[in-house]
Amino acid sequence: MKLIQFCLALLVSVVAWGSFANAQDKTDGKAMTKQSSFDRIKALSGEWEVTRGPGGHGQHGATVTYKATAAGSAVQETLFGGTDHEMITLFYVEDGKLALTHYCMLQNRPLMREEKTSNPSQIVLVCPKAENAKIETEDHMHQVTYTFIDADHVKADWVLYKGGKTDSTHSFELARKKK
Repeated sequence: MKLIQFCLALLVSVVAWGSFANAQDKTDGKAMTKQSSFDRIKALSGEWEVTRGPGGHGQHGATVTYKATAAGSAVQETLFGGTDHEMITLFYVEDGKLALTHYCMLQNRPLMREEKTSNPSQIVLVCPKAENAKIETEDHMHQVTYTFIDADHVKADWVLYKGGKTDSTHSFELARKKK
């Protein structure tokens, strides 16, 4: 009888451990998937040159820098550093998803969260509805799409909202500066 109880307890333990390990694998897989967008942003670390600005011109030669900070838990993007148009965007993971806060020259700071996309070369971040109630009444950057062309070329499309709707898209093509 004790042998049967022992075998039954052993069987329950093995099944429970297997279920735990399987659940852990799935959780780790989800964490890796959710972190991958952040890792792609983190891989931008360094200096970049604007090779094509909004409308195919403008800001050509301007610098954009990406820097991992806060023990690797955030990435700071500095656009047009040292100019009157300097802007800072801080990327981080929140609730398992990529998020950003954009400190804009428009004197506001929209929050954006990652949206699903079917294009594996893109990361799309959008202001969540009802989460930025005050900013919805202001002119603000409402969405950004990063398209990863290769390790040294990225395109960023920033969507400006005015009056609660899309006004324009400001596209920047970036090339990593060679050392």
